[in-house]
Amino acid sequence: MNIGIIGYGYWGPNLLRNFFNTKSINVTHICDLDNKILERALKIYPNLITTNNYNDITNSKDIDAVAIATPVNSHYDIAKNALNKSKHIFIEKPFTSSLKHAEDLIEIAEKKS
Repeated sequence: MNIGIIGYGYWGPNLLRNFFNTKSINVTHICDLDNKILERALKIYPNLITTNNYNDITNSKDIDAVAIATPVNSHYDIAKNALNKSKHIFIEKPFTSSLKHAEDLIEIAEKKS
């Protein structure tokens, strides 16, 4: 399974390290708005594709799943975008900032399965 990670600042390095050590998972892309953070990641994982635009990950036909480790106020929009492009999602907690958003994402995911 190919995964892209969106948000590399705080939890992203932990996610990348754990995914990297899982044989069935291949992290191909990471996204963050801060280029210095992306440069730091490339020093450790030089084969990653980096981007500042999460749509590069959600639009990629080579990515099966998206791990979202961004501020909670962005979880809903990014997850909805990924689900609508038939990606599996993993979201750092809290899942969303509202029950309505959580229910909406669950409904979208159920329709896609």
